[in-house]
Amino acid sequence: MKPTARCIAAMQAHALQDYPRESCGVIVRGRYIPLANAAADPERAFRIADADLARHRAALQAIVHSHPHRREWPAAERFMPWPSRADMEGQVATDVPWIIVPTDGEQAGVPVQWGDRADLPPLLGRPFVHGVTDCYSLIRDYYWLELKIDLPEGPRDDSWWAEGGDLYRDNFQRAGFRNLGGFDALATARPGDVALFAIRAPVPNHGAVLLADGQMLHHLQHRVSGRDPLINWQRKITHLLRHKEMEHA
Repeated sequence: MKPTARCIAAMQAHALQDYPRESCGVIVRGRYIPLANAAADPERAFRIADADLARHRAALQAIVHSHPHRREWPAAERFMPWPSRADMEGQVATDVPWIIVPTDGEQAGVPVQWGDRADLPPLLGRPFVHGVTDCYSLIRDYYWLELKIDLPEGPRDDSWWAEGGDLYRDNFQRAGFRNLGGFDALATARPGDVALFAIRAPVPNHGAVLLADGQMLHHLQHRVSGRDPLINWQRKITHLLRHKEMEHA
């Protein structure tokens, strides 16, 4: 679902109008409908009333809210043009795309959308946006686009590994993967397997898909997604994973 220019303008106008509160609304039949923010602290969260959501649920195409930027807020609460863990959990629960409109009260930025499996960006050259187009998103999108395997979403905080999280190891079995081993198992690896790496972290915090030509597909922060020679990374491998549907491929 791609919002029209008119729809985007309406979302941005609402974000500016409600600043410094988080605006919220829905897209129904291609039109943005602004709604009241029923959260207890609307400057730091949003909630759409159950009655409002129920009224539009049958034709609901997307849920929209803004992320306002306040320079005086603590660093952990400042403007984020990407989804928080709570946003990602909400998107999974509602099962429709979500859209964030970043704003500083003077301008509203380009909306950030995720949760639409029918309108994924190309695997190569995508910008890094935490929770939307990051290293796990690239693996998940590769599996869907190339193999028609739908991996589960993994709601996550930014820099989750620095906060005691272990996203990959906690969830790879639930996602249908088996651990082949570490670097020592590389001789048994094949295209479509996933490699995990620990980059300045105590747990694996980066992943890549192995390709057929000695390359791997991955997405590093502050870079666009792309291919790299596996040989440059292989000594950093902590885990090699194979999905259950690839066991006899």
